[in-house]
Amino acid sequence: TSQPFVASHSNARAICDHARNLSDDMIKELAKRGGVMGINFASDFLNEKADMSYVSDMVKHIMHIREIAGIDCIGLGTDFDGIPQNLELKDASYMSLLYDALKESGFSEEEIEKIFYKNVLRVYQTVLK
Repeated sequence: TSQPFVASHSNARAICDHARNLSDDMIKELAKRGGVMGINFASDFLNEKADMSYVSDMVKHIMHIREIAGIDCIGLGTDFDGIPQNLELKDASYMSLLYDALKESGFSEEEIEKIFYKNVLRVYQTVLK
């Protein structure tokens, strides 16, 4: 493709070895092409040993992705409608938990806005011209 692309429900395989998570090389290629990946909130995608989806695991994935490929390729692909409901972030009304955890982990307001909506919006605006 000549356009940026989206991996809508994928996390970092280096953190959790799930088949649908992206390897570091895949993440770098996605970022190089201006694409975005949507962090999936399913526990199976976040932590192989967890029986529940935790915000702290989401932050680990986000920090790893930012470290290897930059902030511009990270978005949210919650998958609220397609995953088991054993979630710390039960629905969108709990998103402040993720916001607070990212702030506590040293993410700037601009970086959080990119993760929460700006990166995905940028890609969609580019592709849907």
